[in-house]
Amino acid sequence: MIKEHIQIKDGRYTLYIKYQHDQKLRLEFNRMTEEFWGFDFENYYQSGFWDDNCILYSLFDGDKIVSHTTVSLFENEGKILIQLGTVMTDIHYQKRGLSRFLMERIMCDFNGKHDGIFLFANETVLDFYPKFGLIPTSEFECFFSVKNADFVTKLDKRRLDLDDPEDLRLFETSVENAFPNSKFSTRNKALDFFYCYAYPELGFKNSIFFIDEFSCVVVVQIEDGVLYLIDIFAPDEINSRGLIGAFSDFSFEVVVFGFTPKETAGFHFRNYKEDDLQLFISPELQPIFEKERLRVHLLSHT
Repeated sequence: MIKEHIQIKDGRYTLYIKYQHDQKLRLEFNRMTEEFWGFDFENYYQSGFWDDNCILYSLFDGDKIVSHTTVSLFENEGKILIQLGTVMTDIHYQKRGLSRFLMERIMCDFNGKHDGIFLFANETVLDFYPKFGLIPTSEFECFFSVKNADFVTKLDKRRLDLDDPEDLRLFETSVENAFPNSKFSTRNKALDFFYCYAYPELGFKNSIFFIDEFSCVVVVQIEDGVLYLIDIFAPDEINSRGLIGAFSDFSFEVVVFGFTPKETAGFHFRNYKEDDLQLFISPELQPIFEKERLRVHLLSHT
């Protein structure tokens, strides 16, 4: 844990970094998160899967947290990407430069140590992030239509129960050994477990299947005739179209990806925007977003 006393304009604060193991500070962080976002991170911490790639940056006024930003690190294929999330400032402490201080501190701490930064911002702060060189950009959703011929090869599957220790180990091993399947690789084991294990009400704990034919785990949800292919944890590169035979007992006509697959031949793309959120990227990422039609991995959002 890092602790520093900070002067910002006329106020004195305490900056805490990497403090999740301090119960008092963590519970205060959880209180603020619950107040702002309607959930907290205690289940995540207690699950044991919160690792050093999730870094808390918080300003406290005495015992009270007043401003926060989370840094999530993604180390994949030789590159390090950073996502900023869970940004919040107490209503009584806004307009005091606290969020600006945290942004500047994070940019300083990671200067020269990453290959790109991205974040999602709501429409109330669209003028804030360009001040730090971040650029608004579009996302695209990859999808394809399903015909009866796609189900010629029917595959066996079984739903994993992550409350069962053996299934939990199988899922963990599959996550750790998964072949990178996205054009914009932001895989993070801790976040996979955040969405798929720690928070059933928020995520996909009941949507995880093992397909023996490919020795892979697939996270899917089916809603209104659409199969949402959230993620594939396979040991080798795999034809995602070939997986859907495992779900021929469900009714759907369209398959939508929660990421941008590496192989997109025969697939379609459409503009995608989640609620009122705008994706911002650093200049290092602009070339790949201009070249490819990308979507940030659904299990990577913070």
